[in-house]
Amino acid sequence: MDPARQIVTFFLRCADKNGADVYFANPELGQSRVERKREGEGRAFGAHFSVSLTPREEGGAVYGAMLEKANNLSSTIVARLFQSILRRQYQANPNLFTCDDISGARTRDGHPKQVGFRPMLELSGLPSDQFIADLEEGTLKEVQLIEQHEERQVGARPWLVEDQKVIRLTAKSGGVIPGLWNDLTGLFAEKAQNGISRARIKFKRSDGQLDTVDIDPETGGLLDQRYVKAKKISEIDPPMDECSDGIVEHFAAIVEAELIENR
Repeated sequence: MDPARQIVTFFLRCADKNGADVYFANPELGQSRVERKREGEGRAFGAHFSVSLTPREEGGAVYGAMLEKANNLSSTIVARLFQSILRRQYQANPNLFTCDDISGARTRDGHPKQVGFRPMLELSGLPSDQFIADLEEGTLKEVQLIEQHEERQVGARPWLVEDQKVIRLTAKSGGVIPGLWNDLTGLFAEKAQNGISRARIKFKRSDGQLDTVDIDPETGGLLDQRYVKAKKISEIDPPMDECSDGIVEHFAAIVEAELIENR
């Protein structure tokens, strides 16, 4: 943790005991060898995860982060891991995390009443330049605004329930719409205030390919890994192994510098 730069870096590691043994080959000599797992071992994968401690907006709860792409350590797995840790902390001490009572209740001395809560988090990706280009150079086909609600039985069929409402919007113009992405994210943020939990964009790229992408309406983050903003880091010296026992300092420094520059 670096309080001065308001950044924290984690190293996450997992071991896949069901994974295949590692096979090495020398094509020039025509030789090969296999490194066999021993009892209790699994093939290890590791990833660095840096998080800015400065929210993207004052008073907000959205923070910039960078996750190293690694096998078996997707953003979904990372989010589940942190949720599991937070859940166990909350179960051990329900008052570890507190906030002002949303009812506005106050204590006898006039201070806001504090109530315990369990933090919830999710990871969503910033849109890549390629996604914005594909969207704005293509043709918008449909926008869906999705609102989740409590399950309601449909008619006399107990096995059939309604659990969401979908509003479908279509664009009247068939051509290119200037500033389309900014307009859409503005619309999504506005509708998020009214309970919309997910947005979906359907569009045709300039090459004729149809595509669908889900969006977090509150943040404008992509819920689809294909178009998430990423950067390739090369010429790492010294080179890195597939995994390590902890944070690789010279690589973490590169990731942290990138995060600070872009937060």
